Parts: sequence; C-alpha cells; structure tokens
Amino acid sequence: MPQLDQIVVSYASQIVWLVGVLAIIYFGIARTMVPKVQGTIEARAKRVSDDLAAADKAHERADEIEEDYRQQINEARSQAGAVTTEAKAKANADREQRVAAEDGKIEVKLAEAEAALAKARQAALAEIEGVAVDATQDIVAKVSGSSVSETEARSAVKEAMAHG
Repeated sequence: MPQLDQIVVSYASQIVWLVGVLAIIYFGIARTMVPKVQGTIEARAKRVSDDLAAADKAHERADEIEEDYRQQINEARSQAGAVTTEAKAKANADREQRVAAEDGKIEVKLAEAEAALAKARQAALAEIEGVAVDATQDIVAKVSGSSVSETEARSAVKEAMAHG
C-alpha cells in the first residue's frame, strides 16, 4: 500500500530528528544540569553531616557541662554537710560548756544553801534547846517545887535530844 509507505518515509525523518533533538537535550542536561544538581546535593549532604557532627559535639559538650554541674552540686552538698556537722559540733561544745558553767554555779549555790540551811538548823536547835531548858526548869519547879540549875536542865535536854 502506497499510503502506508509514505507514512514510513515522512515519519522516519521526523523520528530521526526527534531522537536527535532528544539526545541533544539529554546530553545537554547531563553535561550542564546534572553536575550542578549533583553539586547541590553533595553540598547539602555535607552541610547535613557537618550539622550532625556539630550537634554531636554540642551534645557531648552539654554532657560534660552537666557532669561538671553534678560534681559541683555534689561538692557543694558535701561542703554543706561538713559545715552543718561542724556547726552542730560547735553548738554541742558550746552547750556543754554553758551547761558545765551553770552546773558549777548551781553547785556553788547548792553548797551555800546547804550551809545556810545547816546554820539555820543549828540556830533553830539552839533556840529549841534554850526554850526546852527554860521549860524544863519551869516544869520541875511547878511539879516538884524544887529548882534545877540551868546546867543540869541543859544536860538533861541535850541527852533527851540526842536519844530522840
């Protein structure tokens, strides 16, 4: 068929030119555009890897800073504990010293009070003895009608007081 032969001849030249133009476009893009795109992709990949490396370094630095911070906190806590312990020990020593001083004062006052009490007791016993001697003389005079000397009455009162 001649109509079909004509299609093959006319379209054959157009197909050749189409393939040629597409080849030129393909190789043109491959030679000019692909290296630019490839360069951009490589630059971006390099920037991403650099950013990741920087982030890793920053993370390591942050971990170091955190470790230093924790060490400082632990040192501060131990120092605070030492200061607290020292303050408690000083306060206990001060308290013990004040208690000892006050105990000494109390013992002095107690000794003074015991001495005053003993003196007052002796005075009271002496007064009671004097009243007892007078009463003994009066009782003997009223009961028996005779008189007793003060020394005799005093010795009798002393003997009675000594035996209770």
